[in-house]
Amino acid sequence: MRFMPRWGDKAERAADRVRERIEESGLQEREVIEEIASEFTTEELQEFLEADRYPIEADPVFKEELREKLWKLLLRSIESKSDDA
Repeated sequence: MRFMPRWGDKAERAADRVRERIEESGLQEREVIEEIASEFTTEELQEFLEADRYPIEADPVFKEELREKLWKLLLRSIESKSDDA
């Protein structure tokens, strides 16, 4: 069983919307992120930051999935920058 904070699903949906809004609108990533961030409460942000205090090991499967997602994001970012050049 994977630990998922109660804001986890909300954050995942927000990340999906960031990608969609960037693609659809042509807005800059920063503008979209600020728009989505306004949907989270101070308490949710505080809960997110408090997680750093606990020595909880991440699920190895989750870590690998996250590593793959981050790698794809990095490659996509590099590709888009090289297209702009």
